Amino acid sequence: MRSARRLFTIVAMVVAIVASVGAAPISIDYWGGWTGPDLDTMKRIVDKYNASQSNVVVNFQSMQWTPLFSKFLMEMKGGNPPDILVMHPFELGQFVEMGVLDANVVKKLGLSKNDFVEIGWNGSFYNGVQYGVPLDVHMHGLYVNTDLLAKAGLMGAPKTGAELIAYGQKLTIDKNGKHPNEPGFDENNIVQYGLGLLQNHHFFYHFFGLMNQQDANFLTEDMEKTKIDEAKAVKAISFLEDLIFKYKIVPKGEKSPVDDFIAGKVAMFIDGPWQLGKLISSPVKWTSNMYPKIFDKEAMWGAAEILTFPNKQKSDTAKQKAVADFVRWLSANSVLWAESGQLPASKVGMEAAKNLPGRAAFIASLDYMKLLPPHPKAVMLFSSVAPSPVMTMAQDTSINDKAPIDIVRQLKKDFDAILSDM
Repeated sequence: MRSARRLFTIVAMVVAIVASVGAAPISIDYWGGWTGPDLDTMKRIVDKYNASQSNVVVNFQSMQWTPLFSKFLMEMKGGNPPDILVMHPFELGQFVEMGVLDANVVKKLGLSKNDFVEIGWNGSFYNGVQYGVPLDVHMHGLYVNTDLLAKAGLMGAPKTGAELIAYGQKLTIDKNGKHPNEPGFDENNIVQYGLGLLQNHHFFYHFFGLMNQQDANFLTEDMEKTKIDEAKAVKAISFLEDLIFKYKIVPKGEKSPVDDFIAGKVAMFIDGPWQLGKLISSPVKWTSNMYPKIFDKEAMWGAAEILTFPNKQKSDTAKQKAVADFVRWLSANSVLWAESGQLPASKVGMEAAKNLPGRAAFIASLDYMKLLPPHPKAVMLFSSVAPSPVMTMAQDTSINDKAPIDIVRQLKKDFDAILSDM
């Protein structure tokens, strides 16, 4: 009898051990393309989720967007893609057309349009089918150093193109204290510039925003061909080039406007709300403002981020549930993402963002932001890696001082080469 009891105890212990092994947390892979201050925020959010329960472990990875998608496609071919992939609406079309995204995951989540801001919700669809869960929206805005503006006798922030140039000239100073519109100004010894601009793929985003300010596009409605109004495109590119080469208020080849701003090297700069965290922790006194109305109407480049779900070769019910649990938790706690500076796409998160510093100007821009189109070849058209059409345009405008009409025609030629085999 005693032996039987001992055997029963041993069996019970073995069952308990097996059960504990079987209860190991489910691991899911979550990939994004954040590289700025918002990356640290997302890391903290994932850590918070992992610590909040013991059933799921989220493995988070982030790198620059273009290498991220290259890695994704490589892993997709190898049969081991991530469970969740963040992308922008303009990239959605290309990956849907490639057949690598699963719309059923989104459908099972039972999302409601009423819970999200309109532009974020609309950006999660392609051809009428929802492929993503809206995470955030963002757009360009103008930051100003209030101390430097006050020192120059300036109030508020520039709201038009003419004001932006005038403010920029007043705030650009050479080693002798002269401004660009004064005789004897030394452009080779500038100690403070009036304006900072991202001169990578964001230079194309400026162009895109300025085209929309003129109610112009660069693709036909069916997105199969280019349709560039040369006069309006030249007008947009000329404005951007002149800031650098004519008015001398923007550093040529500038790498990091936000760092220049914090160091006092530029008095204003244009960037997105993802820089808010870095600015809030800096000693600089600043305000954020809407992107200036350079031409006919209010408009600026904007984007959104959505959670998408790569197709899996094998159906794993437990993992699908784990993914759904994390996504629901992330949406329910979107106020945490508001701390990054990004504007949460959920209405609850957006409402919370209103109470955080620097967000008001970006929230006021929601009705004017313009998304890049979700083209089936968007990743090629809008790639942030040279020699893409976008990067060629940016370099010719911000560094090479090429004739605007030549830049426009080269952009059209490069776009046409990509669109030709559709």
